[in-house]
Amino acid sequence: MDRLGEKIGIIAMLITTFSLGSSPHPFVLILCYLIHELGHITMAKFVKAQMKSFKVGTLHLSISYDCSNLSYGRELLVLLGGILFNLISAFFVSFLGFGGETCEFFVVGSISLAIMNLYPISILDGGGILKTLASMIWSRDVAEKLSKITSFICAILMWIIAVYFQIVFVANFSLFLISVVLLVELCFTYL
Repeated sequence: MDRLGEKIGIIAMLITTFSLGSSPHPFVLILCYLIHELGHITMAKFVKAQMKSFKVGTLHLSISYDCSNLSYGRELLVLLGGILFNLISAFFVSFLGFGGETCEFFVVGSISLAIMNLYPISILDGGGILKTLASMIWSRDVAEKLSKITSFICAILMWIIAVYFQIVFVANFSLFLISVVLLVELCFTYL
């Protein structure tokens, strides 16, 4: 990737949606989100990726890094930084024995955010990871096409699962909303 763009706005929108819909602790989710982004920033500093831009909007934060001079391994470290920080913070809160509903919610929120970001959808960290790994094997053009196709397939599958859960289990509406936001974002990005 010549430019590693972190699209943080979508994650902020997802967390905001989730916190308004069902969270007993919306500020804990925001903390999980900030720890995730701190992971990306820390790893970018560690591998000496140059920040290209930093923009703050109403429900949106966008950070872009220039990774054109980095190895694939270092690029993967930047992409995995948020996921690793979420898992490490969840482990420490659990390991240190902090109790109570808020701490349990923090652990679940951190792990959920880490898992969600592993989905191979180009807007999420997993999509960047897939594209970087594919670039190690094939050309960047092939990796880009694979990333687009995988992103749409996974987003559509997430939407189908969300609709199923909504109909059968009358589940929380936020999973459905997240799947719709991801599909819309993909359409604006690629179509």
